[in-house]
Amino acid sequence: MNEHGFPESTEQFALCLSELQSSLDPESYELLLRILKGTNDALVHRNADVDIDLSPREQELFTPEFGQQLHQLLNLLGPFGAHTFVDFGTLTDTESARSEAEREHLRSEVEGIAKASGLEP
Repeated sequence: MNEHGFPESTEQFALCLSELQSSLDPESYELLLRILKGTNDALVHRNADVDIDLSPREQELFTPEFGQQLHQLLNLLGPFGAHTFVDFGTLTDTESARSEAEREHLRSEVEGIAKASGLEP
């Protein structure tokens, strides 16, 4: 994202977050903010995964619709935004291995982008 697009993206992010505050129930919005804090932590501590443990109630709140809304919000962070993986501990060994492979692939992509951009990963 270039510096000219940043103000517009920031404005879109704030607008989307405001809309979600109005449309989500307070419990779901609190969960969203907690996930965003974890996302921020991951962005601040480059190359660090941040696990956000969800209570059984929070897992119930994390519906496919909630996940889609979170995904749309995180997409506003641009191409260097966060990738979110949701694991409720119910994956088979094959699914777990695939998720780990996807995480490793994304990690290597981000490291490659960082190196190409002159950043130290």
